Amino acid sequence: MALEALKQYAMEQNQATQAEIEKLIKNDALKRPTSDEKGKGNIKPLASKENVVEALQERLAAGYKEHQENIKRAGQLRAEINKGVQAGEPVYRLLLKAIECISLMTGDKLFYDMNKNNLQTIYGILEEPAAIEIERQEVQKRLNNLKAAYDKERDPGAKRRIKNAIKAHQEKLEQLQ
Repeated sequence: MALEALKQYAMEQNQATQAEIEKLIKNDALKRPTSDEKGKGNIKPLASKENVVEALQERLAAGYKEHQENIKRAGQLRAEINKGVQAGEPVYRLLLKAIECISLMTGDKLFYDMNKNNLQTIYGILEEPAAIEIERQEVQKRLNNLKAAYDKERDPGAKRRIKNAIKAHQEKLEQLQ
């Protein structure tokens, strides 16, 4: 049963790929040359079926790679959640890990970002130590990045803006202490 479903899925993917190839080839009625400048924002039509197939395969491979990385990270998070429950880790941290795991499994990054911000707001108001510590670490990391950017920046206007951001982050750190 599962094998038949997998075969059906593979056939559907192949048909979708063939349809995409045909569409891309038909859209280039002028048979213009292709650009070898990948990743530079120069999008030119692909002239041959082989080039179209290669581009689609690269796109599919990148999607599969990201999906595999998400599956691996979700498995790690599940193990961390199990260990955390047994070790008595704070519920806030476990909930964040569970939300991240769901986000990775569904491929919905917005789900994680939105719920993490909501949790930090709610648990921060409740003065949950774990929430405050995580927020403090994130602010400290951003502060370190800003300091590094300030040292590298040459433009006086940008330096002034970065300096203001550093000051705001330092004040936020003082609040979180």
